[in-house]
Amino acid sequence: MKDQLMKLDPLSRRQFVERTAKTALGVSILPYLGGQALRAAGSGGTAEYCIFFYMSGGMTHMDTFDPKPGTETGGNTKGAPTGVAGVELAEFLPKLAKGFKDIAVVRSMTQKTGDHRGGSYWMHTSYQPRATIIHPTMGPWAQRILGKKHDTLPDSVAIGVGGNFPGAGFFGPTLAPLPIGDPMKGVQDSKIYGSIDEGGFNKRLDMANTFDQTFRRKFQTEDVKAYTQFYEETLNLMKSEDLDTFDLTKEDGYQEKLQRYGNNRLGQGALLAKRLVKSGVRFVEVDSGGWDMHNDLWNAIQGRGGDLDNALSSLIEDLKAEGLFEKTLIVLGTEFGRTPKINANGGRDHHPRVFSTMFAGGGIQGGQVYGKSDKLGMAVEEDPVEPKDFNATIAHALGIPLDKIVYSPSGRPFMVAGHKADEKTGEILPEGKPIMQFFS
Repeated sequence: MKDQLMKLDPLSRRQFVERTAKTALGVSILPYLGGQALRAAGSGGTAEYCIFFYMSGGMTHMDTFDPKPGTETGGNTKGAPTGVAGVELAEFLPKLAKGFKDIAVVRSMTQKTGDHRGGSYWMHTSYQPRATIIHPTMGPWAQRILGKKHDTLPDSVAIGVGGNFPGAGFFGPTLAPLPIGDPMKGVQDSKIYGSIDEGGFNKRLDMANTFDQTFRRKFQTEDVKAYTQFYEETLNLMKSEDLDTFDLTKEDGYQEKLQRYGNNRLGQGALLAKRLVKSGVRFVEVDSGGWDMHNDLWNAIQGRGGDLDNALSSLIEDLKAEGLFEKTLIVLGTEFGRTPKINANGGRDHHPRVFSTMFAGGGIQGGQVYGKSDKLGMAVEEDPVEPKDFNATIAHALGIPLDKIVYSPSGRPFMVAGHKADEKTGEILPEGKPIMQFFS
């Protein structure tokens, strides 16, 4: 059994354990963060939490954070004033434009691939996809370096992510983000006894422990210990009152708030993310698709842009009201931008040469733009920012040291925002550079 298990890649092993847990215990909850983590000396920013909005599909920079009205590539999109001279956002983000003092925009992101999967992987991990290893995302990195924040709740949660999400990568199941498919349903099948009574549940649990104990005694490896820990922490969560954190109906005035945030997956995800960080979850990712706008862009962007504007502006408003804005880093990312040239179908195609991202809260000084695209939105003109720099900025805000080396099970060194070897000495050095302008 061990040989068969170890032949699986990390994601397949997670799926194997999930299915085993569902069969043995009658639950269908996935592994989440736990375990002992290294406590490193603090460095960088002061953010305690991070909410990462990922716009899946390739968000058009020309029609969101870097509009070019009146140019040959600007299309039908008009600008919205921000109150900062020479800076406009697209008309589809009027609330963010009005509250521009709270946000900082990067207009010089650049990517090495126009492939959705590869671009997303790079943005999430700082590393190029490889067949031989899966790299961790930022939430697991934070727990690995900084330790776990909450005794019961997971340290990171991923809302609406797809099957290609790298998760904890080579860190293993105890650092894997808890996946939430539908933010309105929260953690499904999480009642401790589900459809069986207490006696039946305990009988299943005893049978599972009896079945497993010989295997656990014989194979005392880190992987086996990790899965044992997963079972224990899953049961702790299932028994805990902290499960109410995942229930949006427990939010005071949640009907009114859903109307403000948007009663859609993005708005619901943003509201759930707010509840999670308030309860002590360090890192929450909220994914929102529908940005692959090859066709009929100016009809599609009104809905997508409006959803984004409502969700982010409402989240900022509520975090401020609850005293969490300065403690919570808000990040917006995507895999690449879209072509300045409008195609024959009235849309824009994949464009990794330049695109935009956004930061707010968590020690970020708002009301500013970093970097610059050229006048047509075709390429970076000033201060290029790569995915490793994007993630270095997140790490710096959270106080994760960029030079901390963590070794994969195969013995290879990695750092949170990429690494390189010094050509002369061979010393392993951090590669990503945080945007320090945002912190001053």
